[in-house]
Amino acid sequence: MGVPMVTSEVARQAKGRERRRAIIEAAAAIIREEGPNAVTHRAVAARAGCSLSATTYYFSGLDELLAEAGTLNIRRWAGRAEAVADSIEAGDVPRTRDQAIEAILRACLPKDTPLPTHYQQLLAVGTSSPITAAYRAGRRRLDQAVGRVLEHTGCALPPELVIAVVDGAAVTAISEHRDVRETARALLDELIGERWSPPVVG
Repeated sequence: MGVPMVTSEVARQAKGRERRRAIIEAAAAIIREEGPNAVTHRAVAARAGCSLSATTYYFSGLDELLAEAGTLNIRRWAGRAEAVADSIEAGDVPRTRDQAIEAILRACLPKDTPLPTHYQQLLAVGTSSPITAAYRAGRRRLDQAVGRVLEHTGCALPPELVIAVVDGAAVTAISEHRDVRETARALLDELIGERWSPPVVG
């Protein structure tokens, strides 16, 4: 009797972890698409395909869910930049300044979310302390990943500055109905200027 009971308990716990993860992913997606104010227990339950009670069972409150969702989002963005850095370190090294700028843009800008939506939710996050804290806590990993990209593309600039320029260019472009990537590309080209040198490969 003991083994079946243990197996059943393990399966139950695994199902619980999977459901909790699905709820966090649903909340994170809502934040990315609609902003933090759209995250309610009812909206998350509908998105995750679970009962309303499940969204309260696995979390002490909405703030905990928002914090977990914010952590997932910043990890997602850091992971994107890390993938670019990994590709470069594996041998796909940009040979020109234009290629270096393109690599930086890939590391800094999402491709799976409309850019206006991405930046609107980033600005709206200022109204949610749990998400703000999560983004701040995860920012170091993003900075480090972008720093790796800069190091291997011959751009002698701090990652914090480059990210700020890209984000600023994006907000400006969105507010003026201009192309975000082209605006960011032009500003990066001006910023990098003579600071760029061909990376040493070998």
